[in-house]
Amino acid sequence: MDSCPRAAATRVRLAVILALLSVSGLAADRHKLDVDPESDDGILLQRIRQEPTAPRKLALLEKYAAAYPNTVSIAWVYEQMLPLYAAGAGDTGKVLETAEKLLAIDPQDLDSLNYALRAVESKNDYQATARYAKLAWDAASQVAQAPKPSDPYDVPDWKRQMEFARDLQTYSEYTLYSLSAHSPDQRTKSQLIHELETRNPHSKYLSTAKSDYAHAGQVGTSGPIPVSVAEKGLADDPDNEDYLLTVAEYHMGRESEFGKVLAYSQRVIRIMQQKPKPESFTSDAWEQKRRQYLGAANWMAGVVHAKQGSYALSDRYLRSALPYLRDRSLQAAAWYYLGYDNYALGSELRDRAHIQEAVKFSKLCLDISGPFQPLAQKNLEVIRNEFNMQ
Repeated sequence: MDSCPRAAATRVRLAVILALLSVSGLAADRHKLDVDPESDDGILLQRIRQEPTAPRKLALLEKYAAAYPNTVSIAWVYEQMLPLYAAGAGDTGKVLETAEKLLAIDPQDLDSLNYALRAVESKNDYQATARYAKLAWDAASQVAQAPKPSDPYDVPDWKRQMEFARDLQTYSEYTLYSLSAHSPDQRTKSQLIHELETRNPHSKYLSTAKSDYAHAGQVGTSGPIPVSVAEKGLADDPDNEDYLLTVAEYHMGRESEFGKVLAYSQRVIRIMQQKPKPESFTSDAWEQKRRQYLGAANWMAGVVHAKQGSYALSDRYLRSALPYLRDRSLQAAAWYYLGYDNYALGSELRDRAHIQEAVKFSKLCLDISGPFQPLAQKNLEVIRNEFNMQ
């Protein structure tokens, strides 16, 4: 068992952040179109496919859904509406309504379950979150059993679907664990742990969930801090590294408030570089926590800077994170972004040294199977074509 429960919880949270960043949309285009170019609904579908702007496309999709709710193509229409609702105004009501309509047509539509789960989480709806987590795991486990298609042309889509199903199962397991950790009621904790163990007795979150349950009520040994507690705690204790990291990871996982993620991550780095060992920690436990927090904070700061186009800063933070990252999937994400950072810098500065670094990091990422592997492969192909480098 970990000598530092907070550090163990950080590893769990950091791993699930990666799933959140990579899981959404991998199962897109599950539903196909049936377009008659001479019919009214077919003409509208062609306009939808050709529309480049998200607001206009969403308006056309809504028009189609209202006018033609019973066509073969309606599932495809709902599938297109979901990410637009989620990314636009963040209308959780519309997300849930659309997800439920698509699930009524296809109960194993993983995109719908993923968007619905994240929507109810954002509303802090405990009952609905537990419901969708179980539904998502059950559907994903069935999808994951689909046999490999005999037609080679269909194999890439099948592989993406399998990977998406596994990622959604993992996130659903984490959600059940997190609900258990945050519940003040021992009976509810026990029920959620039972739901988790029934679905996957080998879940990587199960031992932590059981440890949290066994130590419930003991000060300092609980699992993750609820984000609501952390946000309130920062008002009186603005340099509490546990509160800062909890809030930063919460928003990082939901790809929201990146400014806050960056500011809090930078404060965690400063605190953990300067703060002396508290008396309540052994030297080993404090060093373990320090390394976990520095790894998490530098990783988040690096990813946020990459997403914002600040490639030099992203490169700096991700290089600082690498010595502390033990999880291979997190290393893969760091290597991918480092590869892209250096490609972008090399292209801008026409600097071959950055391009060589881009090749190095992309190849490291390529050695780890997962959602960043095909992205790293594409990065390498671009570099080879543009700079004639292997």
